[in-house]
Amino acid sequence: MRKYFISVLFILLLCASAILILAPPDTDSIANENRELKTFPEFSMENVWSGKFSSDFEGYVDDNIAFRGKLMNISDAIRSRLGYTDEGIGRIVVTSSDIGTGQSNEGRLVLYNNYIMEMFHKDEKSQTKYIEALNEIRNAVPDNIRMYSMLVPTALEFSDKAYSDAQDSQKEAIDFVYKGLKGIFPVDAYSALLQDNSDSLYFKTDHHWTTDGAYDAYRKYISMSGGDAVQKSDFTRKENGNFYGSLYLKAKSQLTEQVMDTIFYYDITEKNDVEIKMRAEDNVTEYGIGSPVFDLTKNNYLLFFGGDNPLMEITNKSNPDGKTVLVIKDSYANAFLPWLVASSGKVIVIDPRSFGGSLVEEVKRYNADEVLVLNYIFSATFDDYCDMIKKII
Repeated sequence: MRKYFISVLFILLLCASAILILAPPDTDSIANENRELKTFPEFSMENVWSGKFSSDFEGYVDDNIAFRGKLMNISDAIRSRLGYTDEGIGRIVVTSSDIGTGQSNEGRLVLYNNYIMEMFHKDEKSQTKYIEALNEIRNAVPDNIRMYSMLVPTALEFSDKAYSDAQDSQKEAIDFVYKGLKGIFPVDAYSALLQDNSDSLYFKTDHHWTTDGAYDAYRKYISMSGGDAVQKSDFTRKENGNFYGSLYLKAKSQLTEQVMDTIFYYDITEKNDVEIKMRAEDNVTEYGIGSPVFDLTKNNYLLFFGGDNPLMEITNKSNPDGKTVLVIKDSYANAFLPWLVASSGKVIVIDPRSFGGSLVEEVKRYNADEVLVLNYIFSATFDDYCDMIKKII
């Protein structure tokens, strides 16, 4: 009887798995996470032996199953029961942290004052790898190129002390990285955001900063690099609709009231003639020529350049004598880039998570004046992201 029961259960699980895989994918849940649906990975012996194919295939399957959103809600609701409610801290939601590299770390979210905020946990081993990766870049590019590092804190760091103290200090983690850098100028985005301290610097349901928060950090960077920052008042502030951010789906089951964000931007293209070219992984094929700075088909964080791309060549034809800046980044840079484009001649953007070329070759190709590595502090705690930075060198 027991064997019969196990056999039936096994068959039912196989049938359920087949239904989940063969039925149409839940694209709405992907859209709620402000990213594109993962496509079937490229098959090659190199990808198979390196493990990249299996990792990418796992991500493909995770994205392309039916009822994905409902299954995640059930999973998060169960895992959240491991959290707790405390009058001194707030609701803690157990979840996972993922920056699009394939690695997933256990994480927690704080729900407070209509904000959903990631709790930071330091990892000095990974942070040391991050330091090593940046120092390797410094050694690989010519000495006459100035190199900068910007690590950006998240919203919880600037919340009420009772809540920010529930996590490891992001300020201490940023200082730890900056102290280990050699020949690299650290950009103090932390102080710039702290001094502003307005409600518009971060989204409430998304882990990213807004274009206002990015502007504060941009001004700090420009002041260090010797340029003139553009003024927000020079451009029209526009909105492109309401949205639920990347953290909303993870915390939805625990929210006591509806929370929604509004995506907004400052239209730098009103006064700048901007051309964008994007190059795919083979480092030759150009695609997306004429792609917009602001993709108005997206009413979420993907508004900025349509999301993350392997390599973007952004030319400001209105500023032909401006500097050429090469940016190595995660998605946090996307809201920052329009400001940088407005005061530069050319901005080259490389995302280590998908770029398949050589950083050194790109520096030479564009005769870059400066290199800026811009990430949010969580990225420095992911081993595989640090490895990806080293790989592009």
